[in-house]
Amino acid sequence: MVQGRMSQPLALNRDRFLDLLGRMIRLGPKLQNSPDAGLIPEEALVAEIVEEALAPHVKSGFLKLERLAGPGYERRPSLVITIDGTGEGSIGFVGAHFDVVPADREAENWERDPFELWVGEDGTLYGRGVTDCLGHVAVLTDFIAQIAERGERPKRRIQVVLISNEEEAPIAECGLDYVVASGAMEPLKHGPIYWLDSADFGPTVGTGGTGMWELQVQGVGGHSGMTQNCVNALELGMHVAFELVRWFEQAYPTHPSEERWGFLSSSTLKSTVIHVKNEKITKIPGDAVIRGDIRLVPFYDMTEAMAGAVKFVTELDQKLQTADELPGFPRFMTAQGRRGSVKLVPKGRTMEGIACDLESAGLKALVDAMKSVRGPDGAKQYSMTGSLPLVRDLQRNGFDVQITGFGRSTYYHAPNEQANLEHFEQGFAILSQICERLG
Repeated sequence: MVQGRMSQPLALNRDRFLDLLGRMIRLGPKLQNSPDAGLIPEEALVAEIVEEALAPHVKSGFLKLERLAGPGYERRPSLVITIDGTGEGSIGFVGAHFDVVPADREAENWERDPFELWVGEDGTLYGRGVTDCLGHVAVLTDFIAQIAERGERPKRRIQVVLISNEEEAPIAECGLDYVVASGAMEPLKHGPIYWLDSADFGPTVGTGGTGMWELQVQGVGGHSGMTQNCVNALELGMHVAFELVRWFEQAYPTHPSEERWGFLSSSTLKSTVIHVKNEKITKIPGDAVIRGDIRLVPFYDMTEAMAGAVKFVTELDQKLQTADELPGFPRFMTAQGRRGSVKLVPKGRTMEGIACDLESAGLKALVDAMKSVRGPDGAKQYSMTGSLPLVRDLQRNGFDVQITGFGRSTYYHAPNEQANLEHFEQGFAILSQICERLG
């Protein structure tokens, strides 16, 4: 049929989009990704919905669809969907993922069932994964299906990569790591990659690196009325955590380049989880574990930051083992000479942030498409210290990575996750225009 540029603009098929998204969100309990809580997602459930929607076009030969997952991770695949073009070059839409962060309606005070899509009269879409990231999976599925239904091949190859295991530390045998290692993304070096796992349209021109850590605190438990015999692991751990923050803020202050890329926040180190084995008020806890993360703007080195944090806590522990007291510190030695100790342990692999190429033709096409769809003020570049897997590696290896996404960032990983149907209608139109402008 007709080849090259599309004859008429495409528009989101509301019925298909909402059907796909509703089916995906209902699978949410089996898509929650939090191994520490015993939640291992089965991303194949969503992959099967995408495969079903595109099956006629795979059968006709218009597009190719490949599952990629390593041995032992067969139920945790990524999908690579390819429409060959009539000419040179490529356009990639990468990063939309099948897994979601956990949701607990009672504990988190959700207003509605998080695993049931609710559509309001004003177009509000409500449910876990609407923005992060099942809404993007559904809109890409409809987009590819419509190109195939029209039967017009684009000038450039279009490739969509939907991934597993985005919400946790990378695993070499599943997720984007495995897709890249397989070589499936090599053809995308011939054009821009649009990473679709952000929100508020943006474009998002920068992200932060991230590294998770665990502060292990050993104290001396005992009776709360006999503190001379105890080292309170809870108090010691909290104090060390605050000291670690103070060190970090001095070592990694606001970077001069943050303003140019429009970062909404600077680098941070903070505690997010604490575990203490104690249910009795009159008992001083003898051990505690505090977990947290580092979010680092891409102008600093993530490996160095994590190593520096480990070194700081190691040196602080050495002081605890040799000093009789430290100004401002809680008791860290009993009357009998028993001492508390602290150790910082990195958890999982770190991820680097990215500063996108602000002079990229891919970014220009994205901005122009946004302004065309959303008006002259419809493209507002910004950066954030949220993290994306492997984007910096992709950039370093020659890929032109640009970032955008549809929905509301204020509901990322939050209760009552929601977006608006108009976000995805506009997002669909932006995808279509990008292909048209670069074609």
